[in-house]
Amino acid sequence: MAELIKTLLSFSERAGEIARSIRREPKLFSLLVEEKGESEKNQRFTHDFKTLADVLIQEALRHHVKQMIPSLGDYVQGEESAEFTNTLGEKIIVQICDTQQETAVLLSKVLDGNSEAADILATVVHSDISWTPEPELVEKIPDLPIESLGIWIDPIDSTGEYVKGESGTNRGDIYNHGLPCVTVLIGLYDRMSGLPVGGVINQPFALFDKESQSWQGQVYWGVSHQGINIHNVPLNTLSPEDGRAVLVMSSSEDLELYQKFNKNFNVVHATGAGYKLLVVALGYAAACVSTKGSTFRWDTAAPHGILEAQGGGVVIYNKISHHAKEVDVDKNTLRELQIRYHKPNDSPAQLSLQWSNEGGFVAYRDPGVLSTILQCVAD
Repeated sequence: MAELIKTLLSFSERAGEIARSIRREPKLFSLLVEEKGESEKNQRFTHDFKTLADVLIQEALRHHVKQMIPSLGDYVQGEESAEFTNTLGEKIIVQICDTQQETAVLLSKVLDGNSEAADILATVVHSDISWTPEPELVEKIPDLPIESLGIWIDPIDSTGEYVKGESGTNRGDIYNHGLPCVTVLIGLYDRMSGLPVGGVINQPFALFDKESQSWQGQVYWGVSHQGINIHNVPLNTLSPEDGRAVLVMSSSEDLELYQKFNKNFNVVHATGAGYKLLVVALGYAAACVSTKGSTFRWDTAAPHGILEAQGGGVVIYNKISHHAKEVDVDKNTLRELQIRYHKPNDSPAQLSLQWSNEGGFVAYRDPGVLSTILQCVAD
């Protein structure tokens, strides 16, 4: 199992390098964006984009996992379709070939014959990029049942911020928007129970080095199985502002809900579902609340796996709100309220919503914060 985690960590860094490589070359980046079809659009955004980087990362992970564990390769799920349409109207199925040259030839078709751009991308995809996890943690990784695992991947979460490419603004330790909100998300779950067992979050644009004028990434991971919980996330314990802990939300949430939570929390807005849950795992926020049902399993699987390893979780908002008059919610109930990742929603309004977190969610590192959240909901 340790080898699988090492592989996913190294792959996440390769994905981060793909994202950074594309952003470094404006001419290359401009070639790689096409608007999604109506059926694929995330309803929260007027314009939602699919990039070749998304597809490349997703299919590269599938290819990599199939090489390492053939039986697991069929259980890699993601947001994007592997079909890409070039400007000539040709529909091409993007896949990672056996050799760098073969991949470059295929990508050249997507890029209207731009072999130089295709060569750059194929080189990164096939390069041997690694991320070495902490040795003292690796030896503690539990022996997960690989034969029953599934993988959710969001190749580039917060695509809008990635496309805009702004450095972003921050409030304290939390960025409201910008490249730092972009994440690569890889979540592991048990295919029988649907519960998360691990997660990897790569933040490709975590730090900007002014001297080299380049972005550097950061990788966070965690595993939770049969009472064994390990992770590499630093546990920050920040002092609450004005005696109120931070709660992070999307700016699209209703004003009435914002006012409810703002009585007991210092509410901060941020973009990117993966990033908002990451700041909870990092301790910059006590919780994240989303009520719109506009996130998907691929958004929450990876951070959910890390939060589980920290003793936290991601529960369904509509279900936890039914307990609003209770002071505490017991552990067994909390387990039942966790988001599950193995089955699509029953009878979704649209096929594109079959994997949406339709009941919203509450993400937390410390279950103790839930009593305050429930108090806000009950008021």
